[in-house]
Amino acid sequence: MKIAFIGVGGIAGNYRASLRRLERPIAGVCDINPDRSHEIAKEESARAYTDHTEMLAGIKPDVVFVCIPPGAHTSQVADAARMGAAVFVAKPVALDLDTARRTRDAIADAGVINQTGYMARYSDMVEKAKEIVGDRALAMGNGRFLCRMGATHPWWGKFAVSGGQMLEQTTHVFDLLRYFLGDVERAQSFGIRGVSEGIADFEECTVCNLSYQSGAVGSITSSCVTGGEDSFSAELFGDSFYLKLVLNCDLRGKIGDEAVQFQGEETGYFRQVEQFVAAVEANDQDLVRSDYVNGFKSLAVTVAANQSLATGTVEKVCGD
Repeated sequence: MKIAFIGVGGIAGNYRASLRRLERPIAGVCDINPDRSHEIAKEESARAYTDHTEMLAGIKPDVVFVCIPPGAHTSQVADAARMGAAVFVAKPVALDLDTARRTRDAIADAGVINQTGYMARYSDMVEKAKEIVGDRALAMGNGRFLCRMGATHPWWGKFAVSGGQMLEQTTHVFDLLRYFLGDVERAQSFGIRGVSEGIADFEECTVCNLSYQSGAVGSITSSCVTGGEDSFSAELFGDSFYLKLVLNCDLRGKIGDEAVQFQGEETGYFRQVEQFVAAVEANDQDLVRSDYVNGFKSLAVTVAANQSLATGTVEKVCGD
């Protein structure tokens, strides 16, 4: 299995570490920063590139990990898929729906194994929650993503590159609630900017209310100016049913009069890569829990959430 990377900053380090655990060498790396490309290539004993088309033609990889900012997405994923490579795409899959739609269609036409980097779907905690929920009807889902961003992410605070916190970070929470509650129909957001000096040129604190096609409702809170208790978490509500999922794999709640407590070990960061490699080897897309289509749908929710910030109205989610 010949593996290549497009973009080797940020989350790429996590994926590379998982591949080392799996004893899967990397054949080529591409980054627009030539120094970084050569540095990582040296670490991986791989070939270095600054142009992804040259890398794809030069090493003809079987698998490509795409780890670039939302605003940098153009044709990278589609180009890899058209060459027959399986693709793993870090979230979010793009900045806009037109780019993501073209990519989604290119992947479908190529028929290659594909996955998006929503690691929470692969955690022990979420597996256990899925088992507990079973066929119960869920009425509501709440979530939060709280942190304080800093200068270590120079592009993150620029809306034109990152798409804002809901699209770039809190997408994990939007996707996790989608995993349990299904597709979203409408979104309405409110936000405030200018809370902290120099973090972002967009709203640093937001709330987004959601209505799901199932009839369920939800609300997601984001902040990039402060952390907090259970800063990446989600809550699920039903009739005499409550579960709280926290990123550290802590699952707790109450079903009727019975308390629920579960502490997992696998957050999903490693297992998502392990599962993707297994899917490629078996040529079995069913082993993937977060394909590109789901990445597109989660992007569509956060695009609508951002549109609502701008318009002040309820926005319909475009899922086609």
